[in-house]
Amino acid sequence: MECRRFLLLLLALLPLVASNLIVYPSANGAPKSNKFQIFVTQNGQRHESFVYMSSSQHRTHDASHVRGGRTMSWTSFAFTGAKVTVEVHTPRDFQHCIVRPKHYGINCRHAGSKIAKFDVPSNTKMMSVEFDYDYGSYTGHDITDKLMVFADPPETHKPNKNDNHVLYYDVGVHNLNGQKDIGAKTEVYLAPGAFVKGGFITSQGHGVKIYGRGVLDNRDYKWHDNRFSWATINMDKGHQHTVEGITISDSCFYFIRALSDHNTISNVKMVGAWIYNNDGVSTGDNGVLYADNVHVSRCVVWQAQNGAVFQTGWWTGRDMHNVRVTDVDIIHTDWCTFKGGDMSNCQISNNDAVFDHAGDTKNLDIADIEFRNIRVEGTCPRIINWK
Repeated sequence: MECRRFLLLLLALLPLVASNLIVYPSANGAPKSNKFQIFVTQNGQRHESFVYMSSSQHRTHDASHVRGGRTMSWTSFAFTGAKVTVEVHTPRDFQHCIVRPKHYGINCRHAGSKIAKFDVPSNTKMMSVEFDYDYGSYTGHDITDKLMVFADPPETHKPNKNDNHVLYYDVGVHNLNGQKDIGAKTEVYLAPGAFVKGGFITSQGHGVKIYGRGVLDNRDYKWHDNRFSWATINMDKGHQHTVEGITISDSCFYFIRALSDHNTISNVKMVGAWIYNNDGVSTGDNGVLYADNVHVSRCVVWQAQNGAVFQTGWWTGRDMHNVRVTDVDIIHTDWCTFKGGDMSNCQISNNDAVFDHAGDTKNLDIADIEFRNIRVEGTCPRIINWK
C-alpha cells in the first residue's frame, strides 16, 4: 500500500504524456483560475490542463492608475504530431468566440452550454480566446477576464538537478524573497509545474541560460520593489544569455531587462502586465528597440493601458542600426479604455502608439531598420507617433 501511494504521488508530479501531447503538472498552492477550466485532447485522449490566474486587484494598492477587477488566466501544454482540440469551460454562456491572432486561422466554436472548442494544428502558438459577453476593446472596452492559451514545442533538454552549475526548481512553489543573484551558475531551470516567486539577476561575465516550462511570478512584491533591479529578470551583466520557454507573470517592474549583448529570448510568455513600467523586453530604458543589431520576430502583443509597442526614442540622443522586426501580431491596444474618450477622441499619452518616437530625443542616427508583416487587430487610435 505504501509503495502504491508513493507511485501515485510520483505520477502526479510528472508531466503527463498522452500520444504526443504533454500536459504539465501543477504545484499545490499555485494560483488556480476560478474563471475558466480547460481540457486538451489529442487522438481521442482527453486531459485537463491546469489554468493559472493573475488578478489586477492587489495592484490597485500600489498605484491609482491600475484598474481593479481584472484577471488574466492562462494555460500551457506542449505537443507534436496530430492537432490538439482545446475545450474551454466558461463562467457564462455565449454565442460567438474568437481566437486571436486571427492570422492563425483557428476557428472557435460554441460546443454546448458554456463550452468552446477549437483545434490547434501545430505548436508554438500564443492565443487569446475571447467571448461575446466580454469582447473588450473590440467594442470600446477592455476585456475583464482575459484568457491565454499557449501551445509549446516540447522541451529539447532538461538538466541534471544535481548539476552544481544549475539552479533547479522542480514542481512546487518556491519563494526567493526577492531577486536571486545567479552568481557563478550557468543555468536556471524552471521545470513544468514550478511556480517561483521572485526574480533573477546576472552579476558575472559569463552567459546564463534561464529556461524550462515553469512560471516566474511577482504578485507578492510591490510595484518597484527595492529587492529588484529594474526587472524580474535582469541580464545587464555578462553576455550571450538565453531565456526560453518560461512564463513570467505579474511583474513588479520590467519583465526582462538586457543591456548586455548577444542575447536570445524565445517562446517566453509575459502575462498580467497591470501596472506602469511593465515593459516586456527592454534593451534600453523602456523599449525593445533601443540598441543595434536587434531582431524581433513571431511575437504576439496585447498592448495594455500605457506605452508603445515599438519605441525608438525617449532620451536626448539615440543611435540604432540593423534592426529587424517581422511577423508580429498586435491583438489589442487598450489605451483609450483606460484614458478616457472614444476612438475619435481618445486622451492618449505621447508614448501611446504602435510605432513611437516620443520623449526628448532630438539627435538621431538611425539606419537599416525594417518592419515587415506587422498585423494590428481591432480598433487602434494611433499607429505611428514620430515627433
